[in-house]
Amino acid sequence: MHSKDRPGAKDRQSGQAAVETALVAPMMVFIILAIIQLGMMHNARLMTEYGAYRAVRSGIVNHGDCAIMRHAVLATLLPTLAPLPGDPEGATSHTLTKAVSLHNRYTDYLARRSFFYEDVGLELFRVEVLNPRSRDLAGLFSTYGSHMDGLEIDYDDIRDERVIEANLLTIRLTYFYELRIPFANWQVHSFYMGREFLEQLRGLQFEQQRVQGQSATRFLVEKGRSRDEDHRRVADLAQMSGGKSRYVIPLVATWSMRMQSNLFNNGRRGPASCAVDR
Repeated sequence: MHSKDRPGAKDRQSGQAAVETALVAPMMVFIILAIIQLGMMHNARLMTEYGAYRAVRSGIVNHGDCAIMRHAVLATLLPTLAPLPGDPEGATSHTLTKAVSLHNRYTDYLARRSFFYEDVGLELFRVEVLNPRSRDLAGLFSTYGSHMDGLEIDYDDIRDERVIEANLLTIRLTYFYELRIPFANWQVHSFYMGREFLEQLRGLQFEQQRVQGQSATRFLVEKGRSRDEDHRRVADLAQMSGGKSRYVIPLVATWSMRMQSNLFNNGRRGPASCAVDR
């Protein structure tokens, strides 16, 4: 008698197929979700680079004005932003009118709050001027540019190396991008936070085994927490209770351009309010 004709053979084959499906299906679902999340994160990374460029481009023609640079960044990041609370439309609309409306809603929302993620004191994004250093400006302008009464700098003058360096506007943009694909978000977030310690988890099954008395994902997040203050806040945000957890990772880009307007605008230093070393 052929094996397939034996009593119960079909049932055993069906049971084997069910077991194999139960083993493979969760992994396939995770792989698909992770690919989607990583693709969205890569897009956000590209927009962060472009946002840094747009910020510098707006800054060099507007006296390094920080408010103008922040508006340029917000406009660039719109396609990657999560919906605002109570705003189901979010960033899914692509018409120019709706994009402007979304930009205005975000601008109003941010203006009313000290931090975007207020529970942990974290911004949506941060624009920092790395150059020129504000502590050097006073001495530079007091000794150079007497024909401008020390109020402005001739950005086309290349006779003084200090002036050349001061006229190179360099900004750093940090975008705290929110991962939004269910299941993949906390997995990718934990991998990012503890990326330098993944080797210690070789061979472990995340959903079953514990490391130093805690889950593998918690172990990775705690390892990343000590990196700096931003990562501590990111870890706190991911471990909040009551359904308030949000998984964000900092995307960082820098850009430099030569100034095309004076750093002093009617006696007011444009980049001073967002300089790293005020």
